[in-house]
Amino acid sequence: MINPGETVQLKGMTWDHSRGIDGLLALDKELQDTFGVSIDWQSRSLLAFGDQHISSFASEFDFLVIDHPHVPDAADSSSILALDHWLPSATIDQLSLESVGDSHDSYAYRGNIWAFGIDAAAQVSAYRLGGNAPPPYWADVLEDAKEGKVLWPYKPVDAFSTFATMMAQLGSPLLTPGNTLHKKTAREVFSFLIELASHVPNECAEYNPIDVAEILSTTRDFDYSPALYGYTNYSRVGFRENLLQYSDVVSFDGRATGSQMGGAGIAVSSSSKHPELASQVAAFLALAPAQMGAYTVGGGQPGNLRAWLSPELNELTNNFFRYTLRTLENAWVRPRILGYPDYQLAFSLVVSEALTARKFTEATLNELESLSDVHLREAF
Repeated sequence: MINPGETVQLKGMTWDHSRGIDGLLALDKELQDTFGVSIDWQSRSLLAFGDQHISSFASEFDFLVIDHPHVPDAADSSSILALDHWLPSATIDQLSLESVGDSHDSYAYRGNIWAFGIDAAAQVSAYRLGGNAPPPYWADVLEDAKEGKVLWPYKPVDAFSTFATMMAQLGSPLLTPGNTLHKKTAREVFSFLIELASHVPNECAEYNPIDVAEILSTTRDFDYSPALYGYTNYSRVGFRENLLQYSDVVSFDGRATGSQMGGAGIAVSSSSKHPELASQVAAFLALAPAQMGAYTVGGGQPGNLRAWLSPELNELTNNFFRYTLRTLENAWVRPRILGYPDYQLAFSLVVSEALTARKFTEATLNELESLSDVHLREAF
């Protein structure tokens, strides 16, 4: 029982970047006024956000900001709550209606919703405002890369992301039922990415999207990046020396389809002593009033469509949302399958090794094909 006037102290885990934590911190007063709740937010690295199993730390927190492919393992280990068990269907329906693309549905698994999308993202393109914009077609990117104009992050997880994006763009997304890896398409993607890797700086093998955004926003050495996760922070006046413009992901047909969806959802730990209250707070954080207000103004990147369509928030972020929404609406969503995080990690290491070595073989493709049998623990 919560006593009137008492502030309930809860704990949350998010990821370590202004985009991941600042918007949440900015909502603390509203949470205190609305729910009598204050959240102590801690953060982990972007790498841990993508790779670390939720079960390894869920018991220490009430709220967990997670990547949607982690939902099956977290649900199967009873680490998180099915939020639709604690909230009225009208709230779930409203969040679904206000989803950016398939962001809301990406947290669905076995008939339940396990997190709410508070942050929507996909691979997009980025360039320094006033500089040369990226072309819409991949073939033209190669020509620019040969002239030293392009940065492309291909740290293992980012190499995987672009590989998966290209597979989807070419009509052969990963883990299609009956065909875990379309080898003909994979050969085409590998050939293209190896050539691209050979024409961008070798340091790109160690870069993630934040590293590239930092370089583009603080120097004038390069023009653009064709595929990386977007960060509205770099599109805000005063955040860095150069203002970045984000736009649609580069594609083979110029239609910006197939980009791998990312973003983040807020889940409630099954260890929370206040499951109903925490579920209500999670919904509050994802609904339009908070997302259009302190969350985004304070530095967060919203997952609510009303925020993405807001003229005021587009003005704040140099039209980040307006110029990337098409990519988000046409994004490819990774499947929710038990064992997927380990599958993705293993896959990303193989792809990264091939790109760094500048070669792949049939053995490379066979190894990638076998990873589904090694790591995935249910049919799809």
